[in-house]
Amino acid sequence: MNEQLDNTIEPTPDPEGPECACPADSRIARHFDAKVAERLARGQDPGLVPASELLSLGPTGMTLLELGCGRGGLLLALTEAGAASATGVDLSAASIDAARNRFEQAQLSDRVRLSVGDAARVPLEPQDWVILDRVMCCYPDIERLLANTLPAARRLYAFTVPSSRGWRGVIARLEEWLENAWNSLRGRPCPGYVHDLDLIDRRLSGAGFRLRHRDHQRLWHIAIYERSAP
Repeated sequence: MNEQLDNTIEPTPDPEGPECACPADSRIARHFDAKVAERLARGQDPGLVPASELLSLGPTGMTLLELGCGRGGLLLALTEAGAASATGVDLSAASIDAARNRFEQAQLSDRVRLSVGDAARVPLEPQDWVILDRVMCCYPDIERLLANTLPAARRLYAFTVPSSRGWRGVIARLEEWLENAWNSLRGRPCPGYVHDLDLIDRRLSGAGFRLRHRDHQRLWHIAIYERSAP
């Protein structure tokens, strides 16, 4: 029988100091904590959005690390589809609590580890497949996020981001500006960013990855990269 996994991760200390595992921008965590509380109060539990569903490659036998796992919807779906184990990290403590409850209800708590942490800073144990689903747009420093997360992907690195190219890029930037303004006006600021896809592609190529699959869902760019054989 496989040994049961503990469902929490204790981040190891970082040379930069004791705050390394905490959100770089606490407004993001507060925004999503409030959002989760509102949905729970209304009894809402929306399923996966179409962009997230497009990341659902066959995970059978692979170990997963989802950064910005939210309430665990995608992570649970991939675990149910045959992943060997799953690890989830998110800035929002309320989201991690909701994800833990989701796995408990599915009776899969023994196959997941969950923790609160900043994906750009917290030490990450390498896994077969790293996923950042609608997460990069929450980070102002994309270089630091990529530098910390790319080494954690042994085989696959998958993400969804607002497209920065063509007409999608123009609309995505306008949409982010309007959403940022609206969140600030209602007292729940949560900055969002449209990062350069060409820069992301260069960093992945430089780290030894090649594009395996690419798609679009509305303004979302969906990409899965595979680490090249040595």
